[in-house]
Amino acid sequence: MSYNEEIKHKIKELADNSSDNCTSIGYGFKEVNGQLTKEKSIIYTFSKKKKISELTSTEIIPQNIEINGEIIKTDVQEGSNKFTSYESCPSEFYFWSSNSTLNPTGSTTPTQQNTIRPIKGGLQIRNQTKSWVGTMGFIAVDKNTNSLVGVTNAHVMTEIFFEANEPNRGVENVFGDDIGQPSSSISQQVGVTKKYIPVKSNSLGGINYVDGALFTLDSSVVDTNESFKYYGFSFSGAPTFATTSEIDDLINNNWDFFSVGRTTGAKGEGDTKLKFLSTGSVYVSNKLNSTTDSTCRFDECISYIASASTTTTGNGCFYPINSGDSGSALLANINGQIKIIGLCFAGSTSGSVDGYFTIGRACRIDRVASELNIEPFTGQTINYSDKSNPQVHYEVGFSNLSGITVNGDLFNQLGTIN
Repeated sequence: MSYNEEIKHKIKELADNSSDNCTSIGYGFKEVNGQLTKEKSIIYTFSKKKKISELTSTEIIPQNIEINGEIIKTDVQEGSNKFTSYESCPSEFYFWSSNSTLNPTGSTTPTQQNTIRPIKGGLQIRNQTKSWVGTMGFIAVDKNTNSLVGVTNAHVMTEIFFEANEPNRGVENVFGDDIGQPSSSISQQVGVTKKYIPVKSNSLGGINYVDGALFTLDSSVVDTNESFKYYGFSFSGAPTFATTSEIDDLINNNWDFFSVGRTTGAKGEGDTKLKFLSTGSVYVSNKLNSTTDSTCRFDECISYIASASTTTTGNGCFYPINSGDSGSALLANINGQIKIIGLCFAGSTSGSVDGYFTIGRACRIDRVASELNIEPFTGQTINYSDKSNPQVHYEVGFSNLSGITVNGDLFNQLGTIN
């Protein structure tokens, strides 16, 4: 087993045995007096830090943990994680808008909240049946149908996205729901729901890797010379997916990160810089139907932070992610080549300023590509899904699969009906 695999294995083992108060465990850089150091450590985050006198013997975190013969120090922080598509967003998140390059119109809100054609990564989207908005991270190729799809989070597309056998939950029927950019009016529809990955709750011992969903794209909103780009960035090439080894090695490289979401705009160029923090397990709090709380565990997540020259005026948004940015792509400049490394889905209030998210969380792109069965779109001529005559297959009872093959045809799960 390689060293990186040893790290992954150890983090999962620690997460399996963590207390209910633990909200994340990762391998990253130690923080001292609120400042990141270059010292690698095992980072524990708890919803509330306690005094040692208040802890049981099983809750005490050791000062050091041995992994494959190496002694690694631990670091304990306070914070919690939430999905990032449900809440309205304060004007403080629009600091970036004074950057004339990233926001040429001088708008007081990110212009990707407007109607943008042709579509590209980083734009606001909305399911016509939902009251919230999210972000289309990027355009990809659905390998099952060799057609173009938009990529976002499952929790952007649907509210109830738990596996069907979970008590009092289930997968919501979103079959045929129109996806609009930026909103859900008929004139702004760009496609329909196609697929999403149901998640498992922590209460039943479930472990997740991807909060992901796909929707079809109409040919009228796509330009094969433009739509592989990302709104608000100067780089113009078509990013590919980072390899597993490149993602595993993020901690050993000082690669610049980039992301663009409908709320915080484009980050990574200009004043606002995004950097790697850690990789590991994250426990995300989710509220269902506004009444029921549940926690979901996601393993092998990438955590990242933002820094800026100012937090009140100027060219940068100080925060790495906020509500509405769910579904954003996380990119990195890997040895001079821009690559997608993750799909952003949550934020942490760890060490927060005024309660805002100060840590972004992303699912690894190798996991996303595997579970959604997608590959990069680089401008090649491609098919488009025919949404005028969708084929439907019904199964009696519940299925926890994201798709099922019947007589050689693949049917994606899009929910349950009575």
